[in-house]
Amino acid sequence: MFERVIAALRNKRLAGLGSLLLLLALLATYANHFQNSFHFDDAHTIVNNSAIRELRNIPLFFRDATTFSSLPSNQSYRPLVSTLLAIDYRLGGGLYPFSFHLSIFAFFLTLTLLLAFVVYRLLDHGASSTRNGWIGIAAAAWYGLHPANADTVNYIIASSEVISTLGVIASFALYFAFPGLRRYCIYVLPAAMTIMAKPPAAVFAVLFAIYRLLFPPEVGHTTGRARRLIGYLQDIAPGFVICAAMLLFVQQMTPHTWVAGAANAHNYLITQPYVVLLYVKTFFWPNGLSADYDLNPFSTTGDPRFWAGFAFIILFITISIAAAVFKKTRVIGFGLLWFLITLLSTSLLPLAEVMNDHRTFLPYVGLVIAAAGAVALVLNSLVFGKRSVKIALACAAGLFLYANGYATFQRNKVWQTEETLWRDVTLKSPRNGRGLMNYGNTLMARGDYEGALDCFHRALVFNPQYSVLFINLAIAEDATKQSAAAEQHFKEALRLTPASPDSYTYYARYLLLHSRAEEARAFLQSALELSPTDLFARDLLTKAEGQAVNQPAKRTPESYLDLSLQLYREERYVESIVASRLALDLRPAYAEAWNNIGAAYNNLGRYEEAAAACEQALRYKPDFELARNNLSFARQKMAATPPK
Repeated sequence: MFERVIAALRNKRLAGLGSLLLLLALLATYANHFQNSFHFDDAHTIVNNSAIRELRNIPLFFRDATTFSSLPSNQSYRPLVSTLLAIDYRLGGGLYPFSFHLSIFAFFLTLTLLLAFVVYRLLDHGASSTRNGWIGIAAAAWYGLHPANADTVNYIIASSEVISTLGVIASFALYFAFPGLRRYCIYVLPAAMTIMAKPPAAVFAVLFAIYRLLFPPEVGHTTGRARRLIGYLQDIAPGFVICAAMLLFVQQMTPHTWVAGAANAHNYLITQPYVVLLYVKTFFWPNGLSADYDLNPFSTTGDPRFWAGFAFIILFITISIAAAVFKKTRVIGFGLLWFLITLLSTSLLPLAEVMNDHRTFLPYVGLVIAAAGAVALVLNSLVFGKRSVKIALACAAGLFLYANGYATFQRNKVWQTEETLWRDVTLKSPRNGRGLMNYGNTLMARGDYEGALDCFHRALVFNPQYSVLFINLAIAEDATKQSAAAEQHFKEALRLTPASPDSYTYYARYLLLHSRAEEARAFLQSALELSPTDLFARDLLTKAEGQAVNQPAKRTPESYLDLSLQLYREERYVESIVASRLALDLRPAYAEAWNNIGAAYNNLGRYEEAAAACEQALRYKPDFELARNNLSFARQKMAATPPK
């Protein structure tokens, strides 16, 4: 009895030492990332999002998903993320990256420590051994120090990935740590709650069902098969019910303006088998990491890469199932199945880019579990008589983890600034139009307009229909006294994405710079209709109104309406709306102008705005038959369009 107590105390001390070493390794590896700047979607979810600047908005985050982003197409229901961002903003005293990175890193540390515990408990299912604790810590260290995961830790808005993954791991940890509470299903809550950070956390229900299938609790030999099946279903049902309910709730709260982003679902889907192959390769050999890959969707299954990916998926599934069948290799099989299942949400839902490293943040947990299972299987089947062999193995593991940590430390440097990040993208993904455009933006920011224009024109070869590229090209052209070309490209951006507030905002800024405040004000009003929390548009509107006061009106309401009708006939609907708004600035009760706005919105497919404009027209002119017809058309379309 006394010997058991001593052994338990020794194991606890060793576990504490291992956890401390793990924490120190992570702190040393990520010590250079806390001042790294905002990137990508941080712009519209943090930098330009007024909602996160007030803690009093926290209850609003849970009621209104439009507070998540200043861009309508990116407004998804993630109140936990918005709440964290608002707290970080307050604690940091503004838009200082340190506080944002610090909170994410705290979650990441917690996740890594819990992962060590979960891996340890899984290994004990296979074969109980004193080595399992150290294998669990080493596996968690590999995950925490893996350079591919650095892209998620450095990308602030990817805190959604960290939080949702933490929820899944925490649910397993609670299940293992507190068996007496299992009957109350408390272990499901972390995963269920973090669905409000990112919906893929709902996959916990599936993972838990597989875990219970592969590692059933010990029961008496007299228990019948039917009774075991009922017990299994009773155990897994709460997870499915709770997670499904949360998932449906999140879907209901997501605005209809949100879009996944993929242009062609078929091409996206047939590319995913090859993407899975690349993800596995990156896990074991993480070279060539890029924040924005230049892999384009396949257009046909005739592409040999599709068949390479397809063959790999078949082989991977076969190995996963075979490993799951045998008791000694079930931990390996569970890890491999974890990887495949958690990838399904991004593989089957067509997204804007076919691959991103932050999408593997949760799936790579599965590969770490599988690798830990394989190492435990090998070590537990060998007899290590010599102490020197154990020391050699420990040194090899330490060297391997050091290599991962060093690579991650170097990867953090890439995320330091916009320029360092996008320069790296242009080197790793030279055919990426967005990468070239963003690197051009960094050149333009330091006054190198010639270099910026070169990047923009090269980017047009790969992305000829990219509205944001036209906006940046126009900004550079205006800065180099090419005003006519600049205005043409601003208008092209509006034509390509009439529902994007940036298309209006940056054109309005151009108009302000050219003393065209009245026109700018109308475009900014359209931008704020699309994105009420857009701080940049708000500031510009204030400037435009100030300039407009000092500029005498040059046209009449009738002339602006005539211009609006002309633009409408030319199918330049966005500009037609702006011209009508200019007429309304001079005559707010101008029914014809309201009607023309409604007709233009109908043609843009924005039926709610169309209906509102037509209702205004009928308010000022109740017998306006044309407005009544436009309103009827808008309402029919709204009724025929199911909400997302």
